[in-house]
Amino acid sequence: MKRALLTILVIITASLTTFSQEFLGLRQSNFSGIMGSDLNPASIADSRFKFDLVLFGGYAGGYNNHMTFNGGKMPFWWIKSLNDDHPESFDWLNNGDLEKLVSVDSTASFKSRGLGQMFEIDNGNKERAAFLNAEFDILNFMITIDRKRAIGFQIRSRSIFNMDDASPELVRLSTNDFEFPNVFNLNIADEDFNLAMNSWIEYNLSYAQILSDKNEHFYKIGGKLKFLQGVAAGYLHSSDLNFNIQNDTTSNSISGNFDYGYSENLGGFIEPDENLGDKEEFSASNVRDFASKLGLGIDVGIIYEWRPDYQKYKYDIDGKTDLWMRDQNKYKLKIGLAINDIGGMKYNKGGSSNNFNFNVGVFDLQKFDNTNGLRSLDSILLNFSDSGWVKFNNNDDKQFYMNLPTHLNFDVDYHIAKNFYANFYTRINLVFASDENAVHYPTSFALTPRFDHRRWGVSLPLSYNGVAGFRTGLALRIGNYFSIGTGDLKPLIAPGRDVNIRGADIFVALRAPILFKPPKDRDKDKVSDKLDECIDIPGTWDLRGCSDVDHDGILDQNDSCVTDSGLVKFNGCPDRDGDGIIDKEDDCPDTPGIPEFKGCPDTDGDGLMDKEDDCPTFPGPIANRGCPYKLLHTIDDMGQIIETDTMFTHEKYYRFENLKSDNSQLFMLGEDDNSDFIRVIMGNDTITALRNEKGYYYYKYLPPAPVVIELMEEEEEILKAAFDNLEFETGKAIIKQSSYASLEDLAKLLLKKPEWRIKISGHTDSVGKASNNLKLSKKRATSVKDFLILNDVYKERIDAEWFGETKPIETNKTKAGRQKNRRVEMEIL
Repeated sequence: MKRALLTILVIITASLTTFSQEFLGLRQSNFSGIMGSDLNPASIADSRFKFDLVLFGGYAGGYNNHMTFNGGKMPFWWIKSLNDDHPESFDWLNNGDLEKLVSVDSTASFKSRGLGQMFEIDNGNKERAAFLNAEFDILNFMITIDRKRAIGFQIRSRSIFNMDDASPELVRLSTNDFEFPNVFNLNIADEDFNLAMNSWIEYNLSYAQILSDKNEHFYKIGGKLKFLQGVAAGYLHSSDLNFNIQNDTTSNSISGNFDYGYSENLGGFIEPDENLGDKEEFSASNVRDFASKLGLGIDVGIIYEWRPDYQKYKYDIDGKTDLWMRDQNKYKLKIGLAINDIGGMKYNKGGSSNNFNFNVGVFDLQKFDNTNGLRSLDSILLNFSDSGWVKFNNNDDKQFYMNLPTHLNFDVDYHIAKNFYANFYTRINLVFASDENAVHYPTSFALTPRFDHRRWGVSLPLSYNGVAGFRTGLALRIGNYFSIGTGDLKPLIAPGRDVNIRGADIFVALRAPILFKPPKDRDKDKVSDKLDECIDIPGTWDLRGCSDVDHDGILDQNDSCVTDSGLVKFNGCPDRDGDGIIDKEDDCPDTPGIPEFKGCPDTDGDGLMDKEDDCPTFPGPIANRGCPYKLLHTIDDMGQIIETDTMFTHEKYYRFENLKSDNSQLFMLGEDDNSDFIRVIMGNDTITALRNEKGYYYYKYLPPAPVVIELMEEEEEILKAAFDNLEFETGKAIIKQSSYASLEDLAKLLLKKPEWRIKISGHTDSVGKASNNLKLSKKRATSVKDFLILNDVYKERIDAEWFGETKPIETNKTKAGRQKNRRVEMEIL
């Protein structure tokens, strides 16, 4: 019996490479790529990867909760210690300590004597478990389709072995070749004792997409469809195993119902049939050996991200707005939930494996001594059925369905600071002891602080599960191309130290990823450099990154007037008045003009631009400021021209100084302008000539009606004072200063009486030439007029006349008479 039980415990384990699937610290990374889909299939949507390819992935390890190995006696580190070419290594490997498992009650004694390396774990007689797992990535890649969706494809080889709920007594008997007297003659019950293994190939199609990305709340979902091909499987399960061992060769009683089965190739691998040669040779990594029918499985997952600073991670580029930065991790808090490995595959039972009942009293355990594998075990059980000790289930359909290791993954990731994160992760087993045809992961918990940069990362997972216990691990990600790590650092430091280890694991991954990068935008104009036709000049998307500041449709680098909207034919310069001369060279940009005057007009074409032409619509000589000469003729009754005057543009009136206003005159314009009247200066007077029916202009002198102005006494005195006090320098027209006051009073009086006019008449005596006397009388009358004008009296209100010596009021023969004749008379009109 002891050999049979040892076979059951060890035989399946021997068929596996001791690999363990943990990935702690790598799968939780934001840069895990397609490898993160094994934790949660939603992770590949909105990932940091355009493309990720796993070139190689392997994971090694195994754990149990029954015994530990103490590395204190190891002479070297692992590789050298296990090489017996070294004398120290040879002595260590052959000193017998590695073949002896020290029980709990002997541990203290052995350690005090420096003995032992394999020790039972003192865990309060807890039921024993072991977990082994193998996984290889044969092909594993993902592609981001667009901003919301990603797909992946995997071919994976997976193998899992579980031993669960084995009583400590059963394990002690098995590991000590049934020579363990401490459990003899004890009634031992092993409820839900279970051994299970499964090795299979998966062909996985992954799909994930963003479900909602409304600002600070972000959701994505994903799924994985698995096509399963079983390579090998086996199981042994009993819900009511009871036994009592008398000694190492005899039992007092053994009873129990067993669910038992294995795939045909597994039985042949463990114990080949000599008649079949090597046809049943099996390896868990051989993808060509399939023993099951095609099975199906699924993974489903959802991820929520809280993005309180979402505005920092949005940008506009290439005409698209409100885009998420694909190279950035945008969350403050991320929560993931996934249910993985739902499904399974169906195997045909190999050999004579069948569910059976075993019930016997005192029994010779040596009957199992010829058990070398599953086939020989089947043969012995058939022999026992003939003796009535074993009863097979005749309803067994010779098939079994092996469930995938269904489990729930839940993790919470908190973004502490730039590139620093803390992750809590739990994996909850959803396969229970009643599922005898199933493998499973142990329920685990992990808290992982990590540094997660886009080029490299370091994680320190702190984990616990019921099989491996508490562990501290390390994961390194180097350039996203190479990753290596372990869930337990103790094996690395155990050699030569008093450190107990209950298992080990290591993972390695070699990848070829393509990460998203921030769009390059050298000139910061929201047009990516790859599409920017003006890569160093800020512009707009409509112009493919080129600038058009004045919005005239002409790129700034081709625009001679960058800030003014213009025309293509003028290289972007404006011509507001449409005269063909650009505004910056046009002195009159709002009025059409000609090049000769830098864009200013010459409407009448007289060679003088309008703004300098007093008559812009009538051509005229430049000397007359662009106005035509205006000619006025005095004519006789027959229309014959007597005299002509030309009025220049700066003048207001025609002027005929030789004519007197007290004579009627007839005028004719050189060019009739149909005016109703004209104004003419005649002598010292300005007259108005009216148009008659012939088109001539006639001035008729009308003697003014005498107007009698009665002056008040005060006013008469002012006028008299001005006359009496008026004196000139001898022989000159210069008024003496002594006369100023009375003349100023006269000016003030005239200002108070705006309706008055004043007539000034100049006279002389008869001494000297008559012509000189006439000139002097004119000058003196004019001097008085000018004085009044200087004192704000309008010149139109002053009439000046001069008579020389022609109007004496006394005889010129006496001195007194001559003095009275030298006078300037002032008369109010």
